[in-house]
Amino acid sequence: MSEKLDLIETIASHDNFSMFSRVMGTSGANEVFGKGESFTVFAPTNDAFAKLPDDKLNALLNEDKQIQLKALLSYHILPGKVMAASLKSTKSVTGQEVVVTDINGIKINSSSLQARNLEASNGVVHGIDKVLAPSTHYGAPKPLM
Repeated sequence: MSEKLDLIETIASHDNFSMFSRVMGTSGANEVFGKGESFTVFAPTNDAFAKLPDDKLNALLNEDKQIQLKALLSYHILPGKVMAASLKSTKSVTGQEVVVTDINGIKINSSSLQARNLEASNGVVHGIDKVLAPSTHYGAPKPLM
């Protein structure tokens, strides 16, 4: 039996991810982890959520069934376990492109890694300083701001 916590428990065990942990649960985005596979999660810190305009965050939180919030949070999840040193641009579980660069530090879209390689029994968590959003037009995905 593994001594490591699973991804949901690992995220919940870090105070700086409390908002992400809460909205992952309320939106049902945690359901993606029930498939017995490994995942990489880019977890926005509480400070990242604080950077969002109140009207955007409230609209996501107050939406019936939180479908848009679930989609947004699912964009933060990659299939497979990828440690920070091996991160590269790929598609999230939503099928949308996540851009990884390593110029003056690893960036996910334009978000900086705040914590790396928080291992869980079913994957790994990397903390980031912005809430990510997929691009709705041609070009690189942007943070949600």
